[in-house]
Amino acid sequence: MSELRETFVKPDAALEGANELGAAGARLAMTWRNLAATIETLNGDRPWGDDEPGNEFNKTYLGGDDQPAQQVLDLAADLVPLVEVLGPTVKGAVEGTVDTDDMVKTLFGGDDK
Repeated sequence: MSELRETFVKPDAALEGANELGAAGARLAMTWRNLAATIETLNGDRPWGDDEPGNEFNKTYLGGDDQPAQQVLDLAADLVPLVEVLGPTVKGAVEGTVDTDDMVKTLFGGDDK
Protein backbone atom coordinates (compact mmCIF):
# COMPACT_ATOMS: atom_id res chain seq x y z
CA MET A 1 0.00 0.00 0.00
CA SER A 2 1.35 3.41 -0.88
CA GLU A 3 1.54 6.11 1.72
CA LEU A 4 -0.82 9.07 1.60
CA ARG A 5 0.61 12.07 -0.15
CA GLU A 6 -0.96 15.48 0.07
CA THR A 7 -0.54 18.40 -2.24
CA PHE A 8 -1.12 21.89 -0.99
CA VAL A 9 -1.92 24.76 -3.31
CA LYS A 10 -1.84 28.41 -2.39
CA PRO A 11 -4.77 29.45 -4.59
CA ASP A 12 -4.01 33.18 -4.62
CA ALA A 13 -0.38 32.64 -5.60
CA ALA A 14 -1.29 29.99 -8.17
CA LEU A 15 -3.96 32.23 -9.72
CA GLU A 16 -1.54 35.15 -9.85
CA GLY A 17 0.99 32.93 -11.61
CA ALA A 18 -1.67 31.68 -14.01
CA ASN A 19 -2.68 35.25 -14.82
CA GLU A 20 0.95 36.21 -15.47
CA LEU A 21 1.38 33.15 -17.66
CA GLY A 22 -1.80 34.05 -19.54
CA ALA A 23 -0.60 37.60 -20.11
CA ALA A 24 2.77 36.33 -21.36
CA GLY A 25 1.02 33.89 -23.69
CA ALA A 26 -1.19 36.66 -25.06
CA ARG A 27 1.86 38.92 -25.65
CA LEU A 28 3.69 36.06 -27.37
CA ALA A 29 0.71 35.34 -29.62
CA MET A 30 0.28 39.00 -30.60
CA THR A 31 4.00 39.41 -31.25
CA TRP A 32 4.15 36.20 -33.27
CA ARG A 33 1.13 37.14 -35.41
CA ASN A 34 2.72 40.50 -36.23
CA LEU A 35 6.12 38.96 -36.92
CA ALA A 36 4.73 36.13 -39.06
CA ALA A 37 2.70 38.62 -41.10
CA THR A 38 5.81 40.74 -41.65
CA ILE A 39 7.87 37.70 -42.67
CA GLU A 40 5.20 36.49 -45.08
CA THR A 41 4.85 39.97 -46.60
CA LEU A 42 8.60 40.38 -47.03
CA ASN A 43 9.03 36.89 -48.49
CA GLY A 44 6.08 37.45 -50.80
CA ASP A 45 7.89 40.42 -52.30
CA ARG A 46 10.71 38.07 -53.38
CA PRO A 47 13.46 39.93 -51.47
CA TRP A 48 16.18 37.76 -52.99
CA GLY A 49 15.42 38.95 -56.49
CA ASP A 50 13.86 37.56 -59.60
CA ASP A 51 17.10 36.54 -61.29
CA GLU A 52 18.42 32.97 -61.39
CA PRO A 53 20.23 33.06 -58.00
CA GLY A 54 17.24 34.78 -56.39
CA ASN A 55 14.83 32.23 -57.83
CA GLU A 56 17.04 29.36 -56.66
CA PHE A 57 17.24 30.82 -53.17
CA ASN A 58 13.48 31.33 -53.07
CA LYS A 59 12.96 27.73 -54.17
CA THR A 60 15.37 26.15 -51.68
CA TYR A 61 14.74 28.44 -48.70
CA LEU A 62 11.18 29.67 -49.02
CA GLY A 63 9.44 27.45 -51.53
CA GLY A 64 7.54 24.44 -50.33
CA ASP A 65 6.46 22.97 -47.04
CA ASP A 66 9.73 21.14 -46.46
CA GLN A 67 11.91 24.25 -46.70
CA PRO A 68 13.44 25.85 -43.58
CA ALA A 69 11.56 29.14 -43.61
CA GLN A 70 8.17 27.48 -44.00
CA GLN A 71 9.00 24.85 -41.38
CA VAL A 72 9.80 27.55 -38.80
CA LEU A 73 6.59 29.42 -39.62
CA ASP A 74 4.52 26.23 -39.43
CA LEU A 75 6.07 25.01 -36.18
CA ALA A 76 5.60 28.36 -34.49
CA ALA A 77 2.03 28.57 -35.79
CA ASP A 78 1.36 25.22 -34.07
CA LEU A 79 3.24 26.02 -30.85
CA VAL A 80 2.23 29.61 -30.10
CA PRO A 81 -1.51 28.85 -29.66
CA LEU A 82 -0.63 26.12 -27.16
CA VAL A 83 1.45 28.55 -25.11
CA GLU A 84 -1.34 31.11 -25.38
CA VAL A 85 -3.82 28.83 -23.57
CA LEU A 86 -1.47 27.67 -20.80
CA GLY A 87 -2.39 30.48 -18.39
CA PRO A 88 -6.16 30.12 -18.78
CA THR A 89 -5.83 26.34 -18.52
CA VAL A 90 -3.84 26.54 -15.30
CA LYS A 91 -6.29 29.12 -13.93
CA GLY A 92 -9.21 26.80 -14.68
CA ALA A 93 -7.44 23.90 -12.99
CA VAL A 94 -6.72 25.94 -9.85
CA GLU A 95 -10.28 27.25 -9.71
CA GLY A 96 -11.62 23.72 -10.21
CA THR A 97 -9.43 22.41 -7.41
CA VAL A 98 -10.57 25.16 -5.04
CA ASP A 99 -14.21 24.55 -5.97
CA THR A 100 -13.81 20.82 -5.37
CA ASP A 101 -12.15 21.42 -2.01
CA ASP A 102 -14.96 23.80 -1.03
CA MET A 103 -17.59 21.27 -2.07
CA VAL A 104 -15.93 18.47 -0.09
CA LYS A 105 -15.68 20.74 2.93
CA THR A 106 -19.38 21.65 2.61
CA LEU A 107 -20.50 18.04 2.14
CA PHE A 108 -18.28 16.39 4.71
CA GLY A 109 -17.53 19.31 7.02
CA GLY A 110 -14.52 20.68 8.79
CA ASP A 111 -11.00 21.62 7.93
CA ASP A 112 -9.63 18.45 9.48
CA LYS A 113 -11.47 15.99 7.24
